Amino acid sequence: MKSTAVSQKRTSLLDCLNAKLMHNLFLAVICSLALIVASCGSDSSTGPEDNGGNNGNGGNGGNNGGSITFDSGSIAPGASYSYTFGEEGAVDYICTFHPNMTGSVTVESGADISGDFTVTITEGQQFDPSDITIAPETEVTWVNEDDIAHTATSQGGSSSNGNNSGDNGRY
Repeated sequence: MKSTAVSQKRTSLLDCLNAKLMHNLFLAVICSLALIVASCGSDSSTGPEDNGGNNGNGGNGGNNGGSITFDSGSIAPGASYSYTFGEEGAVDYICTFHPNMTGSVTVESGADISGDFTVTITEGQQFDPSDITIAPETEVTWVNEDDIAHTATSQGGSSSNGNNSGDNGRY
């Protein structure tokens, strides 16, 4: 009788340990998956998805259907977002948090601005300068110098051949 009671206690203890082990294993898997999902697209050199066809993990986006599209996502104070305008075209953009903040980018061959260009997001909730004309393959960087978050989000546009390349946001 004594060995049966010890055997039952041992079985109960093993069942309890197995249940705790399975519970901890389950939690470890869930935490690992959460970390994997959280790290997707949050590489220090990349940011939110650019609506031009990239997954937010770096590289160049596209210009689907001949329109220039980009979306910085939230640009925190002191952070920046960059996008490379590949082909000729024009696009208006706004801050989705503050729709009164507007700007435009015109891309045309022979424009005076080429290479890299910076648009400052000022404390007065303005893009400075708000309207720019740049050459193809110019990288525009929006730098947030305000103390609140902003975005730079395209509002539709066109390009000459539907093959604009975008560089996802850099923070």
